[in-house]
Amino acid sequence: MEYLVPEPLGPVLVGLAYGPMVAGFLERHRSFIDYVEVAFEQIRHHPPTARIQEDVPVLLHCSSMSVAGYVPPRESTLDAIADVARQTRTPWIGEHLAFILADRLDDRVNADPTELTYTVCPQLSMETIERVEMNLGRLRSRFSVPIILENSPQYFATPGSTIAMPRFIAQVAQVCNVDLLLDVTHFLITTSNMELDPLESLHSLPLERVVEIHFSGMSMQSGRWWDDHSAPAPEQAFELIEGAKDRIRAKAVTFEYNWALSMPESVVIEQIARARELLAV
Repeated sequence: MEYLVPEPLGPVLVGLAYGPMVAGFLERHRSFIDYVEVAFEQIRHHPPTARIQEDVPVLLHCSSMSVAGYVPPRESTLDAIADVARQTRTPWIGEHLAFILADRLDDRVNADPTELTYTVCPQLSMETIERVEMNLGRLRSRFSVPIILENSPQYFATPGSTIAMPRFIAQVAQVCNVDLLLDVTHFLITTSNMELDPLESLHSLPLERVVEIHFSGMSMQSGRWWDDHSAPAPEQAFELIEGAKDRIRAKAVTFEYNWALSMPESVVIEQIARARELLAV
């Protein structure tokens, strides 16, 4: 099967993550976006979601492979991801550098693992990097398109970690020979919560390996910054990409406003135009 790489409306593909606001935005402003990014889990639990590919190209996102975990997903889950990848003709699968499954803490023999409700930042260590390499070796053979890995937001110091998140991401890319999905808001959250210099930390990444960029909002809760897909991307996110754009050759930029029942269309249009101009290299 020939996989779909949409013809860009500008120098870089720009799209929206599938959510409540997308259908109306497409009706009114189809010419502003190149694609919609849809989560595998949305299609799995509500197959009619896939019909959006009749109107606009689709990029596939995923939160089910548990790439940085010690408990593998079910074979049926991997089969389903492969089926959806073929169905959507996505050119790559964006997956989180995180885990979503864990062994139970009780003593029951052969108990099913706990499936978490959110992808969790792993321990940042060489042991985890070796686990990611092992998992990717097993996963890659299941799919006809590349897996690219998205950096997790770090909300607190992960127990057992021995290296900082920027070095962890860089080491994963090198050791596993894998390209990246740079979530710039996740990166800002991490550097803010861990008191790291954002631009210096960004330049420590292999930015030439960034295939896709995510923008979303962030909000302060209980003294820490958290991911917030219902708020516009902060100015600092654009400034961070501005400071590193000479090294970035991303193919796509996705605005993740999929928690928002509505988002001012003027904001979305302005940010789409800004992303195209910012990455016009």
